[in-house]
Amino acid sequence: MIRTISTKNQKIVLNTFVQLLTKAVSVILTFATSLLIISRLDSSVFGDLTKAFALTAVGFTAIDFGLNAHSVRYMAGSLAQQRQILLETIFARLFLSIVVILVINIFVLILPGGYAGIKAVYWVSSLSVLFQGLYTSSNAWFQRRLEYWKTGVITVLGTGLGTILTYLVITRSPSLQNLLLASTLGYITMAIFSLFFLRPILSPLSSVPFPRLMRVLKSSLPLGLILIASIISSKIDTVILGIFRPSYEVGQYGFAYRIFDVALTLPTFVMNAVYPSLIGLTKRGKTALINKSSTTLLVLGFFAALALISSAPFLSHLRGEMSLSIKTLQILALSLPIFYLTSPLMWGLIEQKLERQILVVYAFAAIFNGLSNYLFVPLFGSPASAVLTIATETIILTGLVTIKKRAHV
Repeated sequence: MIRTISTKNQKIVLNTFVQLLTKAVSVILTFATSLLIISRLDSSVFGDLTKAFALTAVGFTAIDFGLNAHSVRYMAGSLAQQRQILLETIFARLFLSIVVILVINIFVLILPGGYAGIKAVYWVSSLSVLFQGLYTSSNAWFQRRLEYWKTGVITVLGTGLGTILTYLVITRSPSLQNLLLASTLGYITMAIFSLFFLRPILSPLSSVPFPRLMRVLKSSLPLGLILIASIISSKIDTVILGIFRPSYEVGQYGFAYRIFDVALTLPTFVMNAVYPSLIGLTKRGKTALINKSSTTLLVLGFFAALALISSAPFLSHLRGEMSLSIKTLQILALSLPIFYLTSPLMWGLIEQKLERQILVVYAFAAIFNGLSNYLFVPLFGSPASAVLTIATETIILTGLVTIKKRAHV
């Protein structure tokens, strides 16, 4: 048993390193894109981009729907059986993508306030949901086999092209629609290369009956709703900011949150590698692996918080009007230890099939964050949103710890 856990730990470390290396490259490229936009264009443009990307991020999570976790959990047996599960995942996600694109575009059309500037062009960004769906589906196959180097190649190629196209847009034809198009073309690239790596698996491609797709979606519904509630609780602040506050403030908040999001990727990557390794372990082995992951991530969370708080003032060197971004980033950084501890707790409980209890926690957190932002953002702006992010994640952590104690896991 000790040797088995040790081998799994080595795979976790290796695949986490591959993901971090990939993320390091993509972060540099994405951050360079953000710097180009902020330094060469008005802050309000970045604000409008932030609004569009926040809504698209909700779409990305909606089509995730827990399908990958479901696939990884049941992707066993013969190659033919595994291939069938992959096909079901791809077709189910394509169906979801079409529905989500329609819903989000209708939602954008009825949003009031500061969303008038993006209504005519948002459809360009929404198309990336479809291509992200293909990319995400391919990751289920790579995750089950711990072949994250393929995901890394795909991510770097897509992000790199997006960065190059954004630079060309800024220098030649800067407009919100062209910036959104540059981003969407990056996702198209990721989808194309995902299909390229899966070509031996998907050939010959067969169809999946619609009733079977509905059963797949139904089986992943609890986890899908958890992820949707989670992304709503984290993005509803940006949506409300976009309604009540000027675009330049949304832009500064969005820039701070983009840096914050980078810090949040570490627990995600660790758990991407841990989750497949939980499958097949005894209850004691699962508990040991989750506890070890939680302790490690909690310590890393404190160091990450200190690093962000101390480095935030350097944002003033980008341009003279970054004080709001600095303040927002320092507030958000305080929540990193909580976020780092929440991730392993959630996935440990999911492995114990406690999705319904988790959903209640995240649904309550989403409602709390939405209502509190609606009350305080019009008066206090983005600093209120940052403080409420800490409060919301504390509620989630408290709820997950309560579930863990009651379930004795």
